[in-house]
Amino acid sequence: MPSGFRKTLLWLHTWVGLTIGLAMVFLAVTGGVLVMRPHFEHRLERRLVQASECDAPISLDALAARARAAHPQGKLDSLEVSAQPSRSVAVKFANKDLVYLDPCTARVLGAKNQYGGLFGVMDWLHRFRFMEGGRAVAGWLNAAILIFLVMGGVVLWWPRSRAGLKTALTYNPRLPGVARTLSLHRVLGAYGAALLLVLTLTGLPFSFDWAKQVIAWSAGSSVDNPRPRFAPVSGPREQPSMDLLWARAKAVAPDLEWVVLKYPKANSPAVEVEMLEPGAPHEEAKSYLYLEASTGRVLKFNHFADLPPGRKAYLFILAIHSGLVGGAPYQLALLLVCLAVPVQAYSGFSPYIRKHLRKGARSGLTLRVVARRMEAEDVCAFELADPRGKPLPAFSAGSHVDVRITPDLVRQYSLCNDPAETHRYVIAIRRRPDSRGGSRTLHETLQVGDALEVSPPRNHFPLAHGAEHSLLIAGGIGITPILCMAERLANVGASFELHYCVTSLARAPFRDRIEASTLSSRTSLHVSDTGGRLDVSGLLAGQPAGAHVYVCGPTPLIEAVVEAAGRLGWDDARVHREHFAAVAHDTTHDKAFDVKVASTGLRVRVEKDQSVIQALAAHGIEIPTSCGEGVCGTCLTRVLEGTVEHRDVLLTDEERSRHDQFTPCCSRAADLELVLDL
Repeated sequence: MPSGFRKTLLWLHTWVGLTIGLAMVFLAVTGGVLVMRPHFEHRLERRLVQASECDAPISLDALAARARAAHPQGKLDSLEVSAQPSRSVAVKFANKDLVYLDPCTARVLGAKNQYGGLFGVMDWLHRFRFMEGGRAVAGWLNAAILIFLVMGGVVLWWPRSRAGLKTALTYNPRLPGVARTLSLHRVLGAYGAALLLVLTLTGLPFSFDWAKQVIAWSAGSSVDNPRPRFAPVSGPREQPSMDLLWARAKAVAPDLEWVVLKYPKANSPAVEVEMLEPGAPHEEAKSYLYLEASTGRVLKFNHFADLPPGRKAYLFILAIHSGLVGGAPYQLALLLVCLAVPVQAYSGFSPYIRKHLRKGARSGLTLRVVARRMEAEDVCAFELADPRGKPLPAFSAGSHVDVRITPDLVRQYSLCNDPAETHRYVIAIRRRPDSRGGSRTLHETLQVGDALEVSPPRNHFPLAHGAEHSLLIAGGIGITPILCMAERLANVGASFELHYCVTSLARAPFRDRIEASTLSSRTSLHVSDTGGRLDVSGLLAGQPAGAHVYVCGPTPLIEAVVEAAGRLGWDDARVHREHFAAVAHDTTHDKAFDVKVASTGLRVRVEKDQSVIQALAAHGIEIPTSCGEGVCGTCLTRVLEGTVEHRDVLLTDEERSRHDQFTPCCSRAADLELVLDL
């Protein structure tokens, strides 16, 4: 399928679902209740339908008179009589009120409207009878559901190969977050699509005359009941004897399940009798008898078996839609599909909503620079606060913020103030001689009073609270997250020590702050130009069992700590590091590979000289990114299938070994394909 068509279809499927999805749930829930109507209505309304048995029931005319006395303002419409002797007789009026009577005693058992009670209300709601033009509204909703949700969903779901069919039909509860929800959405849709297609197609004739005409054209005959033509009568007429007409109906069809005798309409000389015979293929398979109202003479009998094929097909389609064929198994299947629709709606809405909530969470804060201070040679600290004095989002030790320097330039800087503070963020920036524009711009242009857009804090370098002892190692500007950690550990009374490595005292930011605080007694300063280099191996070898080490600074320092820890048998989970720069990788042997978007099935080719970010962007799929080097974690994305060739400096060895997340700005596939949780 062309990617452009698939993208358009997905957009339509999503937006139709978001806009009329609730209507689909509404139709499914009310329809699901109606499917169970044949099994439960008589049980729920036992007081209305259950009557006494007798050998000589009261005449229908007497029952009709008793009903009119109980409902004096009503105009008689019809009588419904069941072949079961213990069932009541229902007298229906023109306003659709029904009065139920015991045929043996003429006692009024109760009354309700045709659209009253649980199932009546569900019928009224399902057919949109609560609004003018509801039949057309329901029809157009049904058509949109059919085309964009059911058929569009099937096209989007359809696997490209037999190998993918099993995956497409199997729910995977082990998938993370949104991917698990989408797996449920796809699998429920796959199993329910056939019945949903049947329900939506068979619902169209209820609303549209053109749908009936299609049936008539296909069957080669009309879908209407062939009623006889009568010469209209005028003047006053006596009420016909329903006992006489009932006797004539039983003479024509002695064995009946139920009968509806309709009082004649204005100017009509005939009474229409609807009859359902035992053994009928479904409850819509009714025969129609027309009797002369005054004499009971048979005018025409349209037995179901003799009805035109178009009429039979139309009634069969209505029976399919109403669950009146196939018995309990089909009705149960319809009920399960109707119950699955709300789950479908949730599993379709939820990923979209969560995606936009994540976008909202990533939205920036506009802060003002309230102080600026040179902390060391080429290092400037900026204090940021809300312009209106509001508290800032809380952060934890080791957190950083994304700073938008220009519309196209974003950089990450660690927060280096006490996490207990909510009124300010403090960042420190070293001006790099090889600056790509970030540090140089901020040093030269950012002044007190200026506004700066930053993201809410994020943390890829958290403290492991509860550690027996914490060893903090900072190199140069790497003191920024480490200082925040030290202050946090000091505040909670934890055991820790801080080793601060600098080339010279002039290049030691926050030295004055450390020396003026309680941190001074736990801090060792290592100045390399005076011979005070840190003995990394000796330091790690002397740590207590269960200690955790945190290191941030130049790459050689980080590598020295990681190498020594590995050589001394430290568990990787106890070694934490944060890089400020990426590590160079050999790209001469890079190969092209595919990435698959889990939510849509879209496959995108990533050429050997492309990043995943670039390849996806070319297909309109944007992943937030910043550093482009696998340092900041802004673009960190879940991987559902495939093996990753990690090129970041963010993830630990243990995290990399799981191959369940990667940085698409720099990392690649180690095999032919990666399936991404997008």
